[in-house]
Amino acid sequence: MRRGSRKNRILDYWVGIPLLNVLATFHRRRHKLPQDIKKLGVMCSPALGDTLLFSGALRDLRRHFGNQVEIVHFCMKSNLAAAEIIPGAKRRVVIDLTNPVATVKQMRAEQLDAMLDFSSWQRLTAFYSLMSGAKFTAGFSTAGQYRGRGYDLQVMHRNDRHEVENFRAILQALSICSDLPPKVTIISRPAESAPLAELQDLIVFHLWASGQRSWLREWPEDRWIELATRLGRAETVFAITGAPSDVARTEPFLEKIRGAGLRAVPFVGSDGFRTLARLLQRARVVVSVNTGVMHLAAIVGAPTVSINGPNRNARWGPLGPRAIGVEAPGEGCGYLHLGFNFDGQATDCMERITVDMVVEAAEAAEAM
Repeated sequence: MRRGSRKNRILDYWVGIPLLNVLATFHRRRHKLPQDIKKLGVMCSPALGDTLLFSGALRDLRRHFGNQVEIVHFCMKSNLAAAEIIPGAKRRVVIDLTNPVATVKQMRAEQLDAMLDFSSWQRLTAFYSLMSGAKFTAGFSTAGQYRGRGYDLQVMHRNDRHEVENFRAILQALSICSDLPPKVTIISRPAESAPLAELQDLIVFHLWASGQRSWLREWPEDRWIELATRLGRAETVFAITGAPSDVARTEPFLEKIRGAGLRAVPFVGSDGFRTLARLLQRARVVVSVNTGVMHLAAIVGAPTVSINGPNRNARWGPLGPRAIGVEAPGEGCGYLHLGFNFDGQATDCMERITVDMVVEAAEAAEAM
């Protein structure tokens, strides 16, 4: 269930709420996590960034249960690239959230002892947890989403803490220690050269956001050009990252940045996030809007600057040893909670962030 799809969210709301709550009325709740767990199912939001942040909780589960418990991660095509590089699960099972019959069949076939749902707003994932056949389920009760009644254990999903802390709250409610940070595992293949290995001074820019009203989380292109002129050196090459769907916008931007006398190349990873992660690790600095690529850069330890705007650091900021989030000054920004609550909010948050603010953050990240 993609945050950017209005049709899917409307269907999830008007069909998911009554269906889930009718079924939950007849659900007999179990009050404790089973003691003899052999197979544990987990699921999180289909968003790439959310999945990367979820990796900390997944590591906590692996540490707690050891190798005696098989952890199965139910993921979707939209977040598979992130799921493939986070450690903790023994297996990944790809499901289609919009195909209830097939998804319920897949989940019940696993014969789960427990199912933990770390998604925050989708009624469908709560429905699938309820229908999974697991002996015990846990997940979020989120204000205004009417999704928590189907779980054996409900945990409040809050807007006043980072999403990583929300994930940890589910485990803490189950008396499971949760303090490991997000992590990814990148394995280089034998004799495989690093991406753009010939470049000695590399700066990565990620301009494009995704999801509903993505333009409200994007920074004006002329400021990216000015930023490049101020950060660049004679030997610097700027790698402009993006998904295949971003190519049509990336090419005109490349013309502009080259027109300013700078060197720039496009970069689209050919193997999900694996090659991209290795590229980010080599960067002198990564500057990105608040999206999955930003979270990946921060987690792999690259000097990372997140240009936030509608997001705020305390809720969705980068987590990493050399990561800094730049927030919009003034009132009314930093309002995003679930990724789509734009109605009635400020639309100029990204424009409020100056080049000076980003340059200062980039220099500080490099110096960390």
